[in-house]
Amino acid sequence: MAASGARGRAAQQSHAKTARSGPLRTIPVCICPTHHAEVHCGACMLGNTESGETVTIEPHRRNRPLPSYVAPVTTLRTQHQAQRFLSTGEQRLLPFTIDAKPLFDSHLRNSDFVVADLSFSNNFMWLSRMSGFYQIIADCFCLFSLNGNQLGMLLPPIGAPDNQLKALRSCIAVMDDYNNAPDETRIDYVTPDFARLLELDGDGGTRHLPQGGWLLEPAFPDYLYRGIDLIELRGNGYKTKRSEINQFCRAYPQHVVEPLQHHHWQGIRELLSNWMRARVAGLDSTAVGEFIASVELERQGIERALAHYDALGLQGLCLMIDGRLAGFTIGERLNASVASILIEKTDFAIPGAAQYLFREFVKTFADCRYINVGDDLGLENMRRVKMSYRPAMFAEKFTLRRGDH
Repeated sequence: MAASGARGRAAQQSHAKTARSGPLRTIPVCICPTHHAEVHCGACMLGNTESGETVTIEPHRRNRPLPSYVAPVTTLRTQHQAQRFLSTGEQRLLPFTIDAKPLFDSHLRNSDFVVADLSFSNNFMWLSRMSGFYQIIADCFCLFSLNGNQLGMLLPPIGAPDNQLKALRSCIAVMDDYNNAPDETRIDYVTPDFARLLELDGDGGTRHLPQGGWLLEPAFPDYLYRGIDLIELRGNGYKTKRSEINQFCRAYPQHVVEPLQHHHWQGIRELLSNWMRARVAGLDSTAVGEFIASVELERQGIERALAHYDALGLQGLCLMIDGRLAGFTIGERLNASVASILIEKTDFAIPGAAQYLFREFVKTFADCRYINVGDDLGLENMRRVKMSYRPAMFAEKFTLRRGDH
């Protein structure tokens, strides 16, 4: 069963970042994350990689005093004397790269979470066109995303509960300082535990946050299953799954399942190309463009996962038939009791391959009580498939934003 793939946050990414109004200072040459080249980019707010100086197009905001409730930003030691960063007000946000993983994980270590979006790998994989930045504020890891002209947070601050609200107030000030309008400030993938800390009243007010009118909007929940159910597939509810797996095993007795390794990468790329062509052939012409854009985001995420496979601590399996790669899947352990399946792709022309590979991959996490396969992105077909595996529970998540005034 395929995971949610290129997540909702990736599907809404904007490739263009336009400059805002106001007097401009001279923009030095910088490395633009959108163009991946040295450019004179009037929309880019990154530090010069050679001089380490701030590049900002809003000097009138640079010296704006921050509110008294804003927590100080921890100064981070880095291996390089100069690095890129996003400047907003007095804050400098650092690029969210693979080097941030140890720091991210150290703040998440004591969190027994079940939502797949909270893992480093999940965020790192799907940040393709959207730029990610982070900073340690009030001893919390604060992950921001720059999407076009809008600065938001991909996750609520990660850290001890006693520090999270203090960090959130500072993060809101950072976003408000950067964004054109207060309603652009938002925090995605808020968990129920964090939502309870906010103590929102019926009017969206809370003593913990500046101003009022805050809303917690439900997002699509993650599907979680008992691992033993997916392995044994007992009962009438799984009769069709067992039949599909048996059909596959009879038709392809020569199949082999192998741990994903570097020599499988080219076969994965070929499978993705064939998979996309097969899907496009069955689409209405009006839907092809949007589908290809979505698949390209997913392809970029898979490439990032492969390029940093070991560093991310990922696990994967490949389904081989007569020496040809017919499917692959990638996942990770979220904690001791929950595993997450990030990607699954199989050859459409091979009935039962997806069901077989899914079961075999779950076996590699046999010691985990639950398997998280992500959300359904609001897609009816994906919802039907995930419901057919009889989820044990749903992991709720919300978006925090200001309401319309």
